[in-house]
Amino acid sequence: MTFAAGRRPLFHHAVALLALAVIATGNAAAGIAAEAGGSGGYRIAPGDRIAVSVFGQPELSGEAVVDQDGNLRLPIVGSVAANALTPAELEARIAAALTRGYVRNPAVSIRITDFRPVYVLGLVRIPGSYPYRQGLSALGAIALAGGIGAPEDRRGALVTELLQAEERVRQLEISRAALTIRRARLVAEQNEDDTPAFPDLSGSVDPERLAQFVEAERRAFATERQAQRQEAEALASQIPKLEAEIVSVKLQQKLEQKQRDLNHEMVAQYESMMGSGLVRKPNYIEVKREEARLDGNIERLRSEALRAEYTIGDLKFRIGELRNNYRRRATTALQEVDRSLLELSVSIPSAYRIRVARSSQIGSVSAQQDVNRPAIAVVRGKTNLSVAFDAAGDFPLQPGDIVRVGDPLPSVADAGSDALENPRKDARAAAAPRAPTPAADSVRPKLTSN
Repeated sequence: MTFAAGRRPLFHHAVALLALAVIATGNAAAGIAAEAGGSGGYRIAPGDRIAVSVFGQPELSGEAVVDQDGNLRLPIVGSVAANALTPAELEARIAAALTRGYVRNPAVSIRITDFRPVYVLGLVRIPGSYPYRQGLSALGAIALAGGIGAPEDRRGALVTELLQAEERVRQLEISRAALTIRRARLVAEQNEDDTPAFPDLSGSVDPERLAQFVEAERRAFATERQAQRQEAEALASQIPKLEAEIVSVKLQQKLEQKQRDLNHEMVAQYESMMGSGLVRKPNYIEVKREEARLDGNIERLRSEALRAEYTIGDLKFRIGELRNNYRRRATTALQEVDRSLLELSVSIPSAYRIRVARSSQIGSVSAQQDVNRPAIAVVRGKTNLSVAFDAAGDFPLQPGDIVRVGDPLPSVADAGSDALENPRKDARAAAAPRAPTPAADSVRPKLTSN
């Protein structure tokens, strides 16, 4: 505090009348200061610089700042509680303190030379405190803070974070495009289609990369299909040979059966002739041996035919199992692709949210997004209560107000839908601002400026 040196004697009663005019002038100045607080009158708070004038007492006059405890330190009288008082109430309190043994009938006037500053936080280029001026609005405070954008000391880091967010979005979109194309190939394999029907993903990733994905999946489909067909054809090619073998074996079996029938007649003749002694027994035994050999050949040929038929059945089963394995592999891979796509459906909206937030923080808001400016909230101290207002740009500020610009992250619903429908489109256009979340001990009335 700066006060004039020296001490003058009190003026006589006539001169004191002139002090009344000075007091009236001081009160008028206090009334102007009260305009900052609205119709209820301005209330002094820590940070206000106050000029105190005691008529005829220059050593008691000067300027001082209300400290954090809400006190105004004056010469001789010491600390005077000034917090939450109007200028008129502070004048009366100072005058009462001076009358206690210091000055008889003091004429005191005060004037607020500098109001406590306003504070601008959030998505502004130079956050901090700024001097309050009469008629200052929320938009004016944001302009003092350099406008909407990232703080200067964080722009480099935010640009890096934005590039990382852009790269993550790009990689996720590439992964989704690759998985979507692979899914089309697997569906074709599962349904045993001749060719896969690849979806049109133009606009999601660059055309050259998309063409590479399609070509790679088309080659994979052709290779898998060719391998399956070659293996099935190799198995199926054995069936005609086995069928021809069965025909040959059955023909041999038929011939052997004819010989068996003839030999059976010969055996019957030999048996009738042996009774009359016309045939020797060794000859009869030889005929019976031939009969046994023919019976063995017939059974062997029948077994060979059955074995060939079994082999044909096994080959057909293996061909069917080959097709089933082919489809099972496609189904398993398709389930894995669907699981990965489901994970991406969760990761991609989050990545877009982060990209939107980083873009907004560094101030890269396009002309089409002017209607989606960050939300502005004004927090105002009211004795022991903080009151938060959703503010428009022309919202009138009071000394000590805190202007908060923007939210850290937009919601999923704001950033996700339009960005996901057209991934090449700037996802920031889908990010609508949200109102700031009120504190637990704050209320948030909706006000409009007059």
